[in-house]
Order: sequence, then structure tokens, then C-alpha cells
Amino acid sequence: MNTPNRPDDSTEAWESAMSRDFDARVRDLHEAPLDLDHVKGKAVTIRRNRRIAVAGGVLAAAAVVTPVAVVAGNGDDGARDPGFVDTPTETTAPDPARPAYVFEDTWFRSDGTEVEVPDREYDAALLWNGHLVATRYDGEAYFVTDVIDADGNVVDSFDTTGAPAINEAGTTIAWIDTDGTVLTRWADGEVAIGEVDLGAPGETIGYDVAAITGGPECDDEAGGCTTYLNSGLDGVETLDSRGGGDSPVEGMNKVFDATEDGTVSATEEVTDDLTACGGLYDLSEGDFRWQTCDHQTQELSPGGDYVVGIPSQGDGQGPLAISVLSADDGAETGRWAADGAFVGHWAWVDGDTLAFTAHDGANWHLYTMEADGELEELMVVEAADMDFPFVLVER
Repeated sequence: MNTPNRPDDSTEAWESAMSRDFDARVRDLHEAPLDLDHVKGKAVTIRRNRRIAVAGGVLAAAAVVTPVAVVAGNGDDGARDPGFVDTPTETTAPDPARPAYVFEDTWFRSDGTEVEVPDREYDAALLWNGHLVATRYDGEAYFVTDVIDADGNVVDSFDTTGAPAINEAGTTIAWIDTDGTVLTRWADGEVAIGEVDLGAPGETIGYDVAAITGGPECDDEAGGCTTYLNSGLDGVETLDSRGGGDSPVEGMNKVFDATEDGTVSATEEVTDDLTACGGLYDLSEGDFRWQTCDHQTQELSPGGDYVVGIPSQGDGQGPLAISVLSADDGAETGRWAADGAFVGHWAWVDGDTLAFTAHDGANWHLYTMEADGELEELMVVEAADMDFPFVLVER
């Protein structure tokens, strides 16, 4: 449904980075179910930096998948150039089973090609109309999103409270600018559909866009768009480009994703022992399809057959496990966990393939996991620190 800054040798820079990272973490239900002040989280935006110390462990020897299996490592203890094992040299069409990602100054695309992009320490990225939409921390309180074309050129940049959300068809994005205007954009148009008050105690950001449905044209009365907004103060709100009404998910604590057929992945409450409970809400029925306190549901897969699940109790360094859950009943169909390791970032590659990264105390690993739990390791990057070295591209 995680604040940038790479490691620095100076104590002052490190302390500043830690402070920002902690502030972002306590506001983000991806990493902790509680807001420090309001038992709520920031929107699903930045999932990258994990600077809190983690116990070392051997990831390859301990990885567990459901169905139960032990996954062996690839035997490479050193760093490898970013890229995939056996990358095709003549592939031109995107491979639906190949994740795309940004590593330093290169965008590794799903068709096997590489595009040089600005080395700006991006934290979140998505694919929109053939463009890479990449978000980075602005060094103060908000974020900057760059729109990058297929040649690696930044064709637009805008300020935002967090990473933009994209609709299920990949045609329309939505974000909140630093003045509180909720904006939507498609291939040849842009429209503001409302305003929110970003005022909040301390350094809490008032609102972020969690999801958008509808489109592509958000000013089209026949179609229109609905944005789902997470508030650090008031839970979940929606804005409808056609005027709308009361929020269809009123009373929710936080939304992570929403589909065109009215399925919403959401947290309803956080219990006294800091467990986030929620599930998949069906707007047509006006009730949850199923609920759980065993997992915190996150992004739905393309097609809506599965949903990402992470532990319902947050951990400061990142989730200690990641699961694929059936969207029908919440049953766990695949799972990864490893002693001394945590998950950094995740993104759906296609309707039943999830990509994620994990750190074991010495290396970052890139995996794909099928809905049935089949795991494949694609890459290892040597990195003793826990600053996330590359970001997966959502599409």
C-alpha cells in the first residue's frame, strides 16, 4: 500500500535522517499501525528506509513459503550488477512476470531494457501512460514527484504530500499538492476535484491520496473519478469529481487500495494491543467481505483475485513477513518470512505474481512470489546498511 536519504558519514546527517525516518514510520500503517498522536497512519507512500538496527541472520537458510518450503540461496555472497538472472537480450515487449525497478540512476523496465534517469533517491514509483512517476522526499516536510518519459527525461515535476495514487487501468493519477488541492491527471488533461485542510499537530501531514477509481477523464460527468484520502486526524474521506456525498467507507481507520468493482482494502480499527484489524470491504454490500486481525491487508492484485497481507502488528524495521491472501475469503495462499530479516518494498507484477525486497542484515534480495507461494530470487545487492537501494515500480 513506505523517507529518503542515503547513509552519510556525519553524525548530524545520520541523526537527521533517523528523525525523519521515525516520523514517517509512526505515521504509516505499512510499518506501524499507530500514529504517534492519533492512532492513525500516514498514507501508503514511502516504504524505503529501514535504519533501525536489525538482528543479523541468514536469509536463504531460513526463508519459509506456504506451502512449506525451504528456499536455498544462490551462493553469491558478493554484490552483483543490478539486473536479472538470464535477462533476455532481444525482448521488446513487457514481460508480465518481470518486475520493473529503479536502482540508483537506472530504470530497469519489464521489457529488459534500461533507461538512465536522474539519481535522485526516489522512494516510490509507478508506471503511468508509459511514463515513470517517481517520488522523492523534498528535504523538509513534503515530497516531489518527477514525471519521466521513456527516454529518461524529466518532463514535469510537482510538489505533493506523498506518492500519487493510480487507478486500476493505469490511465489516471491523483495527488494532493502542498496547498491542499486534490488533483487528478490523465494523458491530456488535469483537473482539481476538491480541497483539504493540511493543518495537523506537530509534523503530521493532514492528508494523502490512498487510491483513485474511475477515469480516465475526471471531469467527465458520465464517468468521473473518486479519490480515497487518508487523514492523520479524521480517518478516511472520499472526494468525487461529480459532487459525491458521504464517504462510502466512513468510520474506517485507513484505506490502502480500491478497485473499480467496489472492493476496498482497509483497516477498520487498531486494538488496545496495537493490532490493526480490517480486511476487504464491499461497497455494493455496504459491509466487509471478510475481516481479520491476523493480517493487515494492503494492495489488491490486478484483477482483484488476491491482496497483499503483512503482520497486523507493526515493526520498526519493516514487516517481518509478507503474504498473498485470497480476495474471496482472506485465506493465505503464499507466505514468506525469515529469521533476522524484514521486507522493504513490494509491488504486484501481474494478477498472481508479487515482487518484494528483503534485507537479511548483510544483503538486499529481490524476490517474486506466485500466488501459490512459489518463490524465485532474482537479485542480490550487498548492503550492510538498511537504506533501501532500489524501488519497485507499481503498474
